[in-house]
Amino acid sequence: MKYLLDTNVFREIGKTAPHEHVKAWLAQVDDSDLALSTITVREVMKGVEKLRRTKPDVAAVIETRVQASFDALADRILPVDREIAALWGRLLGASEKHTDDTGLAATARIHRLILVTRNSANVAGRGITTLDPYSASPRIRPA
Repeated sequence: MKYLLDTNVFREIGKTAPHEHVKAWLAQVDDSDLALSTITVREVMKGVEKLRRTKPDVAAVIETRVQASFDALADRILPVDREIAALWGRLLGASEKHTDDTGLAATARIHRLILVTRNSANVAGRGITTLDPYSASPRIRPA
């Protein structure tokens, strides 16, 4: 594994017509280099459940696709273990902004992964390397 996908990137990849730059970046990456966090699983399922209240049929279709993606990534979905939780807490002690993004930053840092996100600013100063695949020329931004 080399990359941890932020929730916004995971959602983008699942669209029928993903952003052209994200699609181009993904085409250059080996699937086995991609990982998710259980934080992303929670965020995505929360979104599905909120949608289910107003558009149950759409939510059911999205949930089926999302579950298939989760199944494909099953051995690369990283749990929040004690080490990640401790770092996450320390990082939040410095600033409680962007709680979920900070959890992803802690996961990326512990596993030495590059966080692939559109929101690099949300994790700035968290000691991780990021990559914005929405950019025309995605490049790695060191910590």
